[in-house]
Amino acid sequence: MLGEERITTYCGLDCTKCDYKEKCNCGGCVATKGNPFHGKCELASCAISKGKRFCGECEKFPCELLNKFSFDKEQGDNGARIENCKKLKNEFVKEGRAGLNPVCYCGLHCDFCFLGQWCGGCRSDYNCCSFATLFEDKKCPNATCCNEKKIKGCWECEELKSCNKGFFKNNNAFTMKAYCLFIKKYGEQVYSETIKNATTNGVDYAKDFDALGCTEKVLEELEKYRR
Repeated sequence: MLGEERITTYCGLDCTKCDYKEKCNCGGCVATKGNPFHGKCELASCAISKGKRFCGECEKFPCELLNKFSFDKEQGDNGARIENCKKLKNEFVKEGRAGLNPVCYCGLHCDFCFLGQWCGGCRSDYNCCSFATLFEDKKCPNATCCNEKKIKGCWECEELKSCNKGFFKNNNAFTMKAYCLFIKKYGEQVYSETIKNATTNGVDYAKDFDALGCTEKVLEELEKYRR
């Protein structure tokens, strides 16, 4: 999996730079599955129980427990491990999205999504979509459906207007359908350029589009920024 060799601890510390590795003959954090020289680690146990490779991949990062350890007066590192988690996550996201289509199956645009810094996108090998975590199989119904139908995105589906799967079941389904209808009409490139123009002119993606209340108004707003 992407970046596996760079993850040496669950909390973000760097095993290769730890003074205790040789001094205490420590086998390493991840290498020992959270049982380094001092015994079982609470942070490691938490990450393992949630199926996370390291804390930076958790939806609750940085949590109270991680902050407690990182800013402990005696054993803490003043937030260094938290910053390292962020650095690793950003590297994985960048590498995961390299060369891929930034438009999600549902019509959301990774390049402008406020969660883009944490997720490689649903088309990548580093898909950390928070929406997908709501489902038991941790997979987005829209992405699954598109893959099963072998289509590029929901905009290519004949059932788009009546669909209520995944994102299209939420309160802001009208916004998602507007994105897809716009892509269906003009294509992904024009959609990308339109969103870029809108955000450059102060539009908060996708908050301001959600506030419009219906598909028709979102489409009208998108048209204003289409070149």
